[in-house]
Amino acid sequence: MKKGQLLSIDALLSLVIVVMVVGVVMNTNDMIKAEITNLLDWYDRANIANNMLDVLTKRPGYPEDWESNVSSVKMVGLRDKKYPFALSYEKIIALNRSKEEFKDIFNQLARGKDFLLEVYISNITLNISGRFPRVYLDNITFANPRGNPPGVNLDITNKTGDNPDSDNGEFRVSYIEIRNLNGATYVNEAICDLPDLTGNNLQLNPETGIYYLKVITVDPVWIKAKRGQGYIEPSPLYLPPGTVLEVHMNDLTQSNFKITFVNCPFIFKFTGQGNVFITISGYDSTFPTLNFTYESARNLFDLDKPLYRIAMINGTFESDMNKIKSSMDRSPWTEPVYRVFPVTKFIYNLSSGPSKEEPILYGYYKEYGTKNVIVKIKVNSTLNGNMTLIGASEKGLRGIFVYGNSTDLSASLVWYENNEPKLKRYHGENGTIAVPFEDLFPLENTKSKLISLWFYSLEGWSREDVSIEFVPDIKPFLEPEFDETLIRLVVWDDR
Repeated sequence: MKKGQLLSIDALLSLVIVVMVVGVVMNTNDMIKAEITNLLDWYDRANIANNMLDVLTKRPGYPEDWESNVSSVKMVGLRDKKYPFALSYEKIIALNRSKEEFKDIFNQLARGKDFLLEVYISNITLNISGRFPRVYLDNITFANPRGNPPGVNLDITNKTGDNPDSDNGEFRVSYIEIRNLNGATYVNEAICDLPDLTGNNLQLNPETGIYYLKVITVDPVWIKAKRGQGYIEPSPLYLPPGTVLEVHMNDLTQSNFKITFVNCPFIFKFTGQGNVFITISGYDSTFPTLNFTYESARNLFDLDKPLYRIAMINGTFESDMNKIKSSMDRSPWTEPVYRVFPVTKFIYNLSSGPSKEEPILYGYYKEYGTKNVIVKIKVNSTLNGNMTLIGASEKGLRGIFVYGNSTDLSASLVWYENNEPKLKRYHGENGTIAVPFEDLFPLENTKSKLISLWFYSLEGWSREDVSIEFVPDIKPFLEPEFDETLIRLVVWDDR
């Protein structure tokens, strides 16, 4: 081999090595550039989600009270202006309620990318079933309007037709209770063994001392009270099956009232009817069940049950979760982020409703702040209708059922003590029911207690015909509850 040939081979090998080194360096450089690009892309994507959530949750927005006038919003934010360490429940609700107004803001925050925003807040669900009792007679006294003799001719009979004068038969009951002046109470079959029972007859007079009778009817009945030839209002009055009748003899010495049992103790009629001085109450025997369930924000997150979702795909709002998930699947990347925040929950909107999900009042009440508060419910309609309010406090749930019309308005308040239903009745004046605050919210004498009020249902009346107010106003004595909210944001790019 010649010397020149050896040099050529060395040069060739050197050139090959140089080419290989340069190739490796260039390939490594491309790989590093690709990694840097991917890292920057990831950082950019992650920043979109984090920055968007930062803007939404670290500032109150501009103007700071934008939730009260969404047409003037320059930038939305969920921070509470008064409590800067927490989010505002009112702003969270306004963000979803007026999202169409914020379309450009959302698109700007997401930098043109697609996103899904989910908000989870603890929830109270009311579970109300059954019928609220109607009150047909509320301690109505039947007496001679002329005063002497004091009593009336009173009868309670089975209703078999539309003419009360033609119905005089016995009726059935599912429950009967009597009390005497000695304090003894007799129920159902125990009545049939009373020594005061003469044959099938039981007198309500000074000799027996029986002054009180309570029954639950199985048959429809008439209440009929007369003095002379005319009826005394509100009789004749029809009472449906299942009515609780409470009868108080006002003056045993002046009354002649006798029960004749056809089949003791559940079938009878009244055969002593003359000169009766009596007070009667009649109301439904049915009571609704009042329950609620509480679910925390974290539990609702696990169940995938957000308060609401806001999603935008290619600049357009989308509510179909199937389309949202398909859009995510088409994207080469998705960036999820979620955070937990305290939230101030305060609601005082007595003009809203009805709603079974959203209360019209929610907050901590400083009971010492005001006294003798009245809940005034006014109905301005001659049409028959009804409405239901549900109050919640540390003592549980209480429901008030308002029914009738502006000229004849009544209300029933229902609650439970030791699983026993309780009932209180109210009558309206000038189309207004006045309920003492303590009846609806029985609070102990402490500084602050959580209360809430739901406008649960409305039938027969329009919302404009009904008003609810506290007199005096309790809003100055309410403070927010601090709850927990969880916000989840997913950003992707479906192009």
